[in-house]
Amino acid sequence: MKPHAAGMSIALGLLLAAAVAQAQTSSVGRASRITGDQLSSTQAPGGPVRRLAEGDPVFAGERIRTGAGTVLQIEFTDNSRFTLGPNAEFEVERYRHASAGSGEEAFYSRILKGTFRFVSGLIARRKHEDVRISIAVATIGIRGTHFEGEVSERQEKDGKKVDASAKVALLEPEGSGGNAIVVENKFGSVVIDQPGYGTEIPDEKSPPSPVRRMQLRTIENLQRSLRPPAGMRGPARRF
Repeated sequence: MKPHAAGMSIALGLLLAAAVAQAQTSSVGRASRITGDQLSSTQAPGGPVRRLAEGDPVFAGERIRTGAGTVLQIEFTDNSRFTLGPNAEFEVERYRHASAGSGEEAFYSRILKGTFRFVSGLIARRKHEDVRISIAVATIGIRGTHFEGEVSERQEKDGKKVDASAKVALLEPEGSGGNAIVVENKFGSVVIDQPGYGTEIPDEKSPPSPVRRMQLRTIENLQRSLRPPAGMRGPARRF
């Protein structure tokens, strides 16, 4: 076999093996809605980039990214939902849902950057300690809730390093049940239990700010970024 043909065979074999392994792994949810310019992708560690279209499955361990004009909603098997705004990066670190309500459950995720909204599902309702959301400068523990926020990653600006930062705001709950979040890092923690209130973490060396009513402009900016741009609401495309 010629070297070029052998190389192609090896590459195809690796892609096929990755596809078979993924097919044997249960998905944790699906891309339930993609709006805007509809550019979103997911990538398992060491695997190829996979473009997402509405209805496509998502798996634990994948890094999910959205394009500059894309809003992506992911619905998980426990009925929880994540909405990601443009230029967001997100990862489900660990997910285990016992559909009958028995056995170990866990939902650990990470927002690396971008705006997001989270609505909790069955795992949080049964045992809120089993749900944890990490952001660049803190961890969010939930008690059956609905909240949104924004994470800015560490970056270079004008030749200087700018720390990561974040803001989080509690929203009105969907349905009955508790509605609170705990935002904490190694410098401190706060409990937010009133809709419209929130906290900010300005850098990687500060505790969450004291809980306060968030400015209406801040809430509106977050919500605007999680809505599809006007005139870009068509059905999702496959790539």
